[in-house]
Amino acid sequence: MRSSAYLRIRRALCLLGLATVTTLPLSVVSAEERYTVDIVRKEAQKITIAIAGFPPLKSGLTNEDPGTRAGSILTDDLKSTGMFDVVDPSFLPVEAARVELGQEKGLLPALSTLKVQALVVGRLSSRDGGLVLEGQLFEVAKGEMLSGKRYAGDTRTLRTMVHRLADEIVFRLTGEKGIASSRIAYVSSVNGAKEIYVMDYDAYNPLLITGNHSINLSPRWSPDGKKIAYTSYRDRNPDLFVIDLETGRRQKISSNPGLNVAPAWSPDGKWLVFSMSSRTGTNLVMIRPDGTGLRQLTHGPHIDISPSFAPNGRQIVFSSDRGGTPQIYVMDIEGTNIRRLTFGAGDYSVSPRWSPRGDKIAFVGKARGSFDIFLISPDGTGLIQLTASSRHNEEPSWSADGRHILFTSTRNGSRHLYMMRADGSNQRQVTRSGGENYLADWSP
Repeated sequence: MRSSAYLRIRRALCLLGLATVTTLPLSVVSAEERYTVDIVRKEAQKITIAIAGFPPLKSGLTNEDPGTRAGSILTDDLKSTGMFDVVDPSFLPVEAARVELGQEKGLLPALSTLKVQALVVGRLSSRDGGLVLEGQLFEVAKGEMLSGKRYAGDTRTLRTMVHRLADEIVFRLTGEKGIASSRIAYVSSVNGAKEIYVMDYDAYNPLLITGNHSINLSPRWSPDGKKIAYTSYRDRNPDLFVIDLETGRRQKISSNPGLNVAPAWSPDGKWLVFSMSSRTGTNLVMIRPDGTGLRQLTHGPHIDISPSFAPNGRQIVFSSDRGGTPQIYVMDIEGTNIRRLTFGAGDYSVSPRWSPRGDKIAFVGKARGSFDIFLISPDGTGLIQLTASSRHNEEPSWSADGRHILFTSTRNGSRHLYMMRADGSNQRQVTRSGGENYLADWSP
């Protein structure tokens, strides 16, 4: 018999739209497989894009208008990437909502005059009791369709359908994976318990993962996004667990008396590295996700914690007090060639996270009495401070595209999740409701 936890997760996954959204073929699209895009975008240059269509659609049961809402979600998704300038609809030469699929040809010359580079035309319609989202992407200068997609779902999966369309647009115009369909695992404190939740990247659809009324910490996504490793005090010891989000199966993989905390997945998903305490110190150990193959990587009386793999899987960055104060160190996967990285971010540097692009490491440093987010290159050069003068900013986590960093901040009083671009710009609050929210990890 399937457990109640499994049923709860499956039900919530449906609400998240992870189980019911399908991508349908769109026969009118002849250019769907065209990957060559002539729009040239320099690193700091944004693509100017217009969004049209998305006419109002009555849901039938309420006064909600999911058609217009779909256009608003898409606008927010594209703005969140930091790669697009979305044209204000009032600047378009026609009323945006009156543009229908197939009518874009008459609009493209005027958009070209306005230096608009790309156009999205979308429509949400009702079909067989569900919803169908259609979206077409055009390169304005050439008048060519770059992509056409159709997604089927219902009102519960509307956000998921739009997120997928947003990611399709990002991929077609930049060649990179979008973040709109990504999710965030985090800890939320409510009524004394610390439970792990998963939510959309924009804080919608929170889903309770633990629910044991205990202390649950440090959730970490597996590279395929199907599992989460975490530490739980459920059985009165900080043990290490792995939960399969598809089956609901939860396995305790390390229960050594003492700490079994701060896990990190290897890029191939075959190993976890975490901190295990003993009478002689807290060191990094490696274990398979099924709990076998345990072997120790570091040795000594100090505290080694917060490991994070390099994208190539050959190196691990971690925090250690082996030099007297907590600092950031890098070592090879065998536990050899240990070297210190941080010297200029104060006497306290912790929580390192290696960028998915491999070129930067984000960490927390203590500067002038407060904790802030810093970046440093893997060779120890290029130290940059990203946050300042905003109380404490901690626990950085990278988006899969390496363009954004999620972090915890107390700048508005209690701990909540915030997001910023990798250069420290556009810092904004993500979570606002519930108790305190922190210790986040961004899904692949």
